[in-house]
Amino acid sequence: MLDEWIPYPLISGKRLRSYNLLARAARRHDITYLCFADPSGEEDARRQIKSLGIRLATLPRKNPFVPKYRLYSLALANLFSPMPLVMRKHFREDYLARLNQLVREENFDLVHCEWTHYGVYATRLQGLPLFLSSHNIEAMPWQRLYQHEKNPIRRAFLRLEWQKMLKLEDAVCRKFDHIGTVSEDDRQKFETLYGCESITIIPNGIDVNYYSLVRPNFTEKALVFSASFDTFVNQDAVAYFMESIFPKVLERDSKVSVIFLGKDPPSLLQKYAGERVVFTGTVEDVRPHLSRSAICVVPVRVAGGSRIKILEAMAAGLPVVSTPEGAEGLEVVPGEHVLIARTADEFGKCVIQLLNDRSLVESLTVKARGLVRDRYDWEGIAPLLELAWEKTIQRFKEREGRSRGAT
Repeated sequence: MLDEWIPYPLISGKRLRSYNLLARAARRHDITYLCFADPSGEEDARRQIKSLGIRLATLPRKNPFVPKYRLYSLALANLFSPMPLVMRKHFREDYLARLNQLVREENFDLVHCEWTHYGVYATRLQGLPLFLSSHNIEAMPWQRLYQHEKNPIRRAFLRLEWQKMLKLEDAVCRKFDHIGTVSEDDRQKFETLYGCESITIIPNGIDVNYYSLVRPNFTEKALVFSASFDTFVNQDAVAYFMESIFPKVLERDSKVSVIFLGKDPPSLLQKYAGERVVFTGTVEDVRPHLSRSAICVVPVRVAGGSRIKILEAMAAGLPVVSTPEGAEGLEVVPGEHVLIARTADEFGKCVIQLLNDRSLVESLTVKARGLVRDRYDWEGIAPLLELAWEKTIQRFKEREGRSRGAT
């Protein structure tokens, strides 16, 4: 399995997904996990993954954060490169060398890429079944950022990155024997955008019982947005909420507050912090913070895939207000499981409606928790990964057979 980092502690949606599928697959499979890690730390993470019976193969991790002045120079230098700028920090020759070494030393049945960015490494291999676990359509956030951007220079850059990512994702996906997506929507996009034919849907999920003791708190009128704030998708969501939505909420109820729950909020977001706006940073357990909250808000405008944060809130009994993009990929019915707001004004009205209508809250949360229990618990989802691996090997053998027949 190829990934960027050790999927522990469980402080992001991506880590939650990777860890929960990995932990269950490791009961029946021998897994080697290749990723970057802090050479002088992450001992708890290493112990946790090894306790699952998984072999870790790590390389020293560099600081992923790039100063703004350095980012501008990298963007300028990358203008005429066919590779998207975001890929520059993910591709390293020592990672490729370590992968080749492992393949020479071990008799692997399959190579699993846990993120499209790391599919670039796998496409350099020969003679092994290749499975890509896609968390979302990587070109889509760039397209949506381009569509929302007003500055003409940034808009031109975002369009260029979007087109580069389309071409890269297309080239990478065509090299894989089988692909896993998180939703039917993503499956259709892989078919129409990239011509992919062999796809398994492996939804995002949660451990429903973990959230059973959470009780929403309507006394404090706190809204919660749970996310990893080191990603541009969630940074855009915070800016959109604070600049366009929250003022409309405060016009109707000045006592409402907001909790931004999650790791690595950068300084560009900290400017929004104040008496009624809190950034928690990394927390070991989200449940106490969810219990302080009345409503989960998901003001995401540019993402693809599907939101574990919504499943988490639904399992915890919190009502959810989301943009259409935020709830994308989940089998939720607007007005039955969540409220969907297409504009900032609609979003504000939905928040106030939930704060004042307990019968609506009760109706939404009961149906939402039933949905996640029936369709989104990890124990029911995990076997789909093993079926996808079997399809990967079958597809590989079929390709090899056609290739031998042609010669």
